[in-house]
Amino acid sequence: MNKPELSDLSKFLEEQFQIKANVSQLAGYQDQNYLATCSSGKKYILKITTENDDLEFIRSQNRILYGLSKQPLGILLPCPISNIKGVFISELSIGESTFSARLFPFIAGEFLGESKPDIHFFFELGKAFGQMDAAMSGMEDAVLKCRTHEWDLSRVLEVMDDINLIKNPADRRLVHFYLMKYREEVLPVFHKLQKMLIHGDGNDWNILVGRGSEVAGIIDFGDMVWGPRINEVAIALAYALMGREDFIEVYHELINGYREIIELEEIELSLLYYLVAARWCQTIVMAARQSRDNKESDYHQVSVKGAREMLHLWVRQNPIKKAEEVKIAEEVKRRYQYFSKSVSLSYQEPIHMVGGAMQYMYSSDGRTYLDCVNNIPHVGHCHPKVVEAGQKQMARLNTNTRYLYGSIDRYAEKLLSKFPSSLNKIFFVNSGSAATDLAVRLAESFTGQSEYLVLDYAYHGNTKAAVGLSPYKFNRKGGKGKPENVTILEVPPPGQLLRVQEPPPNPLLRKEGGQDPRTFFAESIVGCAGQIVLSKEFMQQTVNGVRSEGGIYIADEVQTGFGRVGHKFWGYELYDVVPDMVILGKPMGNGHPMGAVVCTEAIARSFETGMEFFSSYGGNPVSCEIGLAVLDVIEEEGLQENARQVGDYLLKQLAVSSRQSTVSSQQSAAGSKEYRVAEVRGSGLFLGIELRENGTDDPATEAAVNIVNAMKESGFLLSTDGPFNNVIKFKPPLCFSMENANQLILNLKRWI
Repeated sequence: MNKPELSDLSKFLEEQFQIKANVSQLAGYQDQNYLATCSSGKKYILKITTENDDLEFIRSQNRILYGLSKQPLGILLPCPISNIKGVFISELSIGESTFSARLFPFIAGEFLGESKPDIHFFFELGKAFGQMDAAMSGMEDAVLKCRTHEWDLSRVLEVMDDINLIKNPADRRLVHFYLMKYREEVLPVFHKLQKMLIHGDGNDWNILVGRGSEVAGIIDFGDMVWGPRINEVAIALAYALMGREDFIEVYHELINGYREIIELEEIELSLLYYLVAARWCQTIVMAARQSRDNKESDYHQVSVKGAREMLHLWVRQNPIKKAEEVKIAEEVKRRYQYFSKSVSLSYQEPIHMVGGAMQYMYSSDGRTYLDCVNNIPHVGHCHPKVVEAGQKQMARLNTNTRYLYGSIDRYAEKLLSKFPSSLNKIFFVNSGSAATDLAVRLAESFTGQSEYLVLDYAYHGNTKAAVGLSPYKFNRKGGKGKPENVTILEVPPPGQLLRVQEPPPNPLLRKEGGQDPRTFFAESIVGCAGQIVLSKEFMQQTVNGVRSEGGIYIADEVQTGFGRVGHKFWGYELYDVVPDMVILGKPMGNGHPMGAVVCTEAIARSFETGMEFFSSYGGNPVSCEIGLAVLDVIEEEGLQENARQVGDYLLKQLAVSSRQSTVSSQQSAAGSKEYRVAEVRGSGLFLGIELRENGTDDPATEAAVNIVNAMKESGFLLSTDGPFNNVIKFKPPLCFSMENANQLILNLKRWI
């Protein structure tokens, strides 16, 4: 619209309202707003509507505001002032165009966005919205019942199409996650929610704070809609929480204030967590749209910084606030009513988990845990892109590899592109254990031998064949000892500060006797041995020695693959060796049951004996779409680089801490003896912290276990490993951030 001269607006006010005033322009989104100041000091707000097709809405809005002005609300609302003709809407001509104008009394106060009121203000704010909504609850208006607009919270899923406009991958990931949660948690019960007329825009620039930190007024009813009552509370909360360190207290105060006037239903309260996040998602996507479409306007950018910050704080808050009262002892008893005690539980006091989001997990008692140990949800718990890929394909088709379908070819092509050209054939199965089992069959088909060389304390899966290749299982409690066809290769002693810089003269030096091996089976970093990284020389000479005898090298990348080691996409690349075969497991599907064997064409051809290989659901369309989504997320969010940066930082900072650390029982409750950090080792987000007793080289097992349990009480999930369980292992989802790393270091410093 043409911009009017301020002198023309002064003349308009005098003609239409008999008010003499100086006029200055104010900020506005759709309407043009002006401040009119009389010589007496009295002030008014002049609003000029830029969209004349909104005239019916303006009339309805005026009726509602006039009706509210007759209610004893205790707060000021912008009731329109009639002109000399007794009507609320006046015609304003600018050039050849005619627009609608309204005049309102000026409500004195400071915008909430510019003030920091005390905590009690938010109780009064909730109460004010409750009073206003109670007054509007009996009002009916056909126009408003039909009206909607892009900021209507009930339409939040419409922004889904534009989430790719969000440049920051961490922001994009969370916006996508909460939009998914809105669809999953809110939409199914939307029809049950109480509907009414709501203000719909309780943002921090529509709320006025008085001199005594009281609620002076609520302005701008331009977003008024007919919608869920709880949306009113959610929108007000979304803005009230921004920039407040005490946002949890603000959250409860505002809700309690509203509930003093209107008692909310349990279903409404249960959705608030997701509805508040949905408003922040709207704000972030709208700002991204504005940056694309109207770079000169900064209106939509006003709240985006606060929305971003709150979304990252919000994901740390457990949405289950003691909704399930669980007695852990009873849950443990129930578990072993149905399962063998060989199915173990973590921690001295197990956790009843009810949800997860990226690097966070939520328990039934309302606590949030930072997940530092679950590597299987590789790109993050419940990552929305991965979840939706599975949901969409599951609703379309799931079948097996005896049929042709495009997703398996697309996935195979993309996955194989991550390997050297010699590794060009793939078999899909359902787990890392199944992949190990198949790799054994392939190796024996190719070499004609069933002799294996494995690293001490290796773990390759839970099938009979896999356990037979896993000293971590067969040489420990309950194991039946080494199979005759397996040779164990010693790795650097856990806790020894020196790496194996000089390989043994014969790279096939055996810890225990056996025939000449034909297949070398090795984890790229030996996890159960205590996160042991081998030297390049050791690996290269071992692989060359095996191959010189006609054998092959199989790399187990179940835990170290897909960018986890940071500096490389696959762990074996750390040693500048190329395997003949690679096994993959559930991280490739972010926890979805997937596994694969990648091998050379010659090995695959040796398996073509006439016997069909068939895995009922290995490589099914759902799994393939999920696998594709995981690869996309790793690339789009730069997760390998994140693993490198965060991992290098943790290694450096923990090493500094360990050099300064000699902890006694007087300083720490983590053990009954003094202990020290012997070594911090690993690569990327696959690290180990080894503890030893002071004055000896004995493993500090008790200290490691107690630290893990103490960290759990502080909200950090870790675990122990190594031959003596004295290594604290760290292998989180790859979205684990630098801020998370600093939180971990700060808390670990109490113990190490």
